[in-house]
Amino acid sequence: MWNAPTLNGERTQVAYVQSIPALKQAKEAITYNALDLNEEQQAKGSRKAETLTIPILFTENQHDKLKELADANNDSYWFIKLPDATASEAGKPLTFYFTADCDLGMDAIEIGGMLQENITLYRSSEVLESKGFPVSE
Repeated sequence: MWNAPTLNGERTQVAYVQSIPALKQAKEAITYNALDLNEEQQAKGSRKAETLTIPILFTENQHDKLKELADANNDSYWFIKLPDATASEAGKPLTFYFTADCDLGMDAIEIGGMLQENITLYRSSEVLESKGFPVSE
């Protein structure tokens, strides 16, 4: 998981993830009817605003950066890059990105375990995708 102040700004790897929840849900259905229709019809509506809570593993330096981001209460760009091995073109794996503010919540600490937290992202844009990191908006 990566973060940058702007789309083309310097990206910092802020955490390691083992799983990622659904980044976006299907659009809600809008149901409609008319006098000359025998049954109701549906059309795609809009997506609901959603927050993402992602369990993350991190180093102390990454935690410091995440805490700084959470305390700032500002939107920034977030990038979730799939492993390079999944890319059909070398070095350009599918990358999802969006703007969001964040907050941190501690997770259980275990002997011999990595540091873990839950990061909650409050999305303020749609989730977009690119092959590799995006270069412009």
